[in-house]
Amino acid sequence: MAKTFLRSSPATSLTLELDWVSGRDPNASALDHLSSILHRECDKPAGIEIRKSDQIASGRSSWTVEELVALEQRYRSFHSGGSRAAIWMVYVDGSFGPNQDALAVSFSATAAAVFRDRLQDASSSLVPESAIERSVITHEMGHLMALVNIGYTSKYNHEDPQHPHHSSDRNSVMYWAVEDISVRTILRGGPPDDYDTYDRADLAMLRGH
Repeated sequence: MAKTFLRSSPATSLTLELDWVSGRDPNASALDHLSSILHRECDKPAGIEIRKSDQIASGRSSWTVEELVALEQRYRSFHSGGSRAAIWMVYVDGSFGPNQDALAVSFSATAAAVFRDRLQDASSSLVPESAIERSVITHEMGHLMALVNIGYTSKYNHEDPQHPHHSSDRNSVMYWAVEDISVRTILRGGPPDDYDTYDRADLAMLRGH
């Protein structure tokens, strides 16, 4: 779906639908940051919209991929088709069952989940939760837009061989630790919140520019 998200056709618009578990609301400044990234990278002449949708009752301590898919099937309202591309992102409580250290996960070509409680666990007095959230949602959006080497091979050698589909550059938001609880110790100065030169070159290639 990356080319559909990035290119001006056939989908001329992009809708990012956001749902969240009660009490785990998305941070407005993080969404503003993601919106600016999407407007910069996605060629959508009919516009890009971030739409806050449903508040979800939960109380789970962990989630499997199957449970996230079931949640998507129940609450997702917008799907890609015709002139619109659509992405679904959900903020949930608890953690990711298969990897307790994950701060977020892209679990399909058009959907991602953010583990709000784990964002809080990863924060510190030096790196606030809002900064981690901004980086994490930008990171997951990068995966949905096919970074790094998801379905294509970059002209640039910037994939971390120890962490497939992640950048080897600590200054890239696609660095592996951005979506891992260890962000608090590995990136003590705060995580990056934007794509590096090679990431952006890959996105331009996928966009057809």
